[in-house]
Amino acid sequence: MSTDPFGGARGKANEALGNAIVEALRKRGYEAVYAPTKEEALAEVLKRIPKGASVGVPGSVTIREIGAMEELAGRGCTVFQHWGPMTPEEARQARTDEGNADWFLTSANAISWDGDIVSIDGAGNRVGAMAWGRGALMFVIGLNKAAPTLEAAIRRARSASIPNAIRLDWKTACASAGRCVDCSGPSRMCRALLILEAPTMGRETCVILVGEALGY
Repeated sequence: MSTDPFGGARGKANEALGNAIVEALRKRGYEAVYAPTKEEALAEVLKRIPKGASVGVPGSVTIREIGAMEELAGRGCTVFQHWGPMTPEEARQARTDEGNADWFLTSANAISWDGDIVSIDGAGNRVGAMAWGRGALMFVIGLNKAAPTLEAAIRRARSASIPNAIRLDWKTACASAGRCVDCSGPSRMCRALLILEAPTMGRETCVILVGEALGY
């Protein structure tokens, strides 16, 4: 039974917007699909990533929210990630392994209605692997990250750093202010901005757009 008191109107609106963005992505050369729920998004991920493949997963809350880490490991995939206790050298190696895996599985900070995919990074490993990598690239993006224009998507990407900074207990100016203040200094998280206008040349790239709120 639907929990939407408006007779499923929200779900229908999400589906309409999601399918419109999927169509825009396809016109730009992406493989793209709309998944109404995180469970269906996970099914789409598992349909594409073969058993036994190596998969790099950066610091993505979305990928962990859909349960991909456990499912991929259960299918015999080697999952590289830099979350969890490790030395700085181990973390650097894990980031390198993520980008060199058969698949780089990640989310983005924002996506415009026209299909611009916007991500912002501190260390640069995530946006670097999005721009170039040995293997295929797959995005899972919640519809909460959709913005009407590229400019709005960039603003949305910057604002996403605030809850992330709070989660990581980084003493950034935005975490204190609750809004982007274009900070500077050693604690700044927004250091590398990537706008993907189309798949980079010769790379298999898939976008799964999800009709639920996921990640930051």
